Amino acid sequence: MVLQDTPAQAVPVLADFRVIRLIGEGNHGRFYLAQPPARLGIDDEYVAVKVFAGQCSEDAYRRGTRELRAFAAVASPYLARVYDAVLEDNFMYAMEYFPLGSLSAPARPLTRDEVLRAVEHAARAVHDLHEAGMAHGDVKPGNVMVHDGGGKLSDLGLARVFNAGAALTGMAPETSVEYLDPSLLLGEPPSRATDIWALGATLHRALSGAGLYGELPEHQPLLAIRRVQSSAPTVHPSLTPAEAELVLSCLAPLDTRPATAAEVADRIAALRSA
Repeated sequence: MVLQDTPAQAVPVLADFRVIRLIGEGNHGRFYLAQPPARLGIDDEYVAVKVFAGQCSEDAYRRGTRELRAFAAVASPYLARVYDAVLEDNFMYAMEYFPLGSLSAPARPLTRDEVLRAVEHAARAVHDLHEAGMAHGDVKPGNVMVHDGGGKLSDLGLARVFNAGAALTGMAPETSVEYLDPSLLLGEPPSRATDIWALGATLHRALSGAGLYGELPEHQPLLAIRRVQSSAPTVHPSLTPAEAELVLSCLAPLDTRPATAAEVADRIAALRSA
């Protein structure tokens, strides 16, 4: 199946998944609600199937599958479960379904405590990935999934694997520049430190509804990059002093940035109890 611009009501055939409906559309593909095939042997009534835009090569499929297997192998209650990966022109994978959506598109308004708890859990997920020897590389509100107990982190930076434009800038076109440590724009690879920067930017957006650089032209990545490189991040005045201090510490130079994502999580937990 090649992912093209089709009417929202059109239901594609996705391997042996029974597609129910489209539930989301982003820069790099679409999410569908589906019922999983019996071969997966899982109890979930529904899964979310992400289909990446553009045709996928065999090499990209192998790399993407390798990334997903590494992600799925990390034992963490804070990472979204990944069930399957399929190549049918487009690359697609099935993951745990979250009816409450993500921090960027929640199904209902979230309280401050729910937001803090979701980002805290995302930070704990990032720490678990780091301890397993990998960086996430794409921490942002859209990848922090929300459930009644908090949050889970999804989507291990796969846009870099499946978008050929990533070879030019180190990221895919329409990547959310707002959540990128500026060092990534200079060619540095994702790391513990860059994920911590992204956690700070994610916390800021989730709490304030505003970006660190204002509203960037996300569909014009070169303009967005110029804005980021020519201005300093600014914390929104709606944040409390303690919230602003934590965000700024995540954006600080390496020698003063929190050493681990677990430290960030603990400090977010302290905000919840304040």
